[in-house]
Amino acid sequence: MAGLAIEQSGVEATEDRFPLAISKTAPLKNAAISLRLKATGGTSDRDGGIAVRLKTPDDYYLVQLDALRDRVLFSLVTNGVPEEIVGVDADISSHTWHSLAVRAKDDQFVVSLDGVWVFTGFDKTLSQAGRIALWTKGDSVTRFDQIEIAPLP
Repeated sequence: MAGLAIEQSGVEATEDRFPLAISKTAPLKNAAISLRLKATGGTSDRDGGIAVRLKTPDDYYLVQLDALRDRVLFSLVTNGVPEEIVGVDADISSHTWHSLAVRAKDDQFVVSLDGVWVFTGFDKTLSQAGRIALWTKGDSVTRFDQIEIAPLP
């Protein structure tokens, strides 16, 4: 998928609302996903990210940028509840475009921010193919652009 731009702008101050824009491409287990995103608003959160191997809207892996806390996170979301697997501090500015990339191959997830490797996380929980989606918190206003999804062998 390329040439798509999208913005999540319906600000809703609900802690447990996580809007997803789910890709209609075939479910993938191994994929390289990249995009640009910009957190432009929100009263308590400024988040955006990529959901991979989405089984249901409540079960997936999440690679998330948190602009208010300057963190990049990799989490397993089960029944709508995220559990952090890896999280690192990073320089993430609001109102600035950042590139985010994740390469999901078997149990390995390689994450890059602005073209620089940030971390590699490992987890085997979701080992089947699933959908890919754009993710935000309900309170965030986040723009997404230059979305690319490529299957890996």
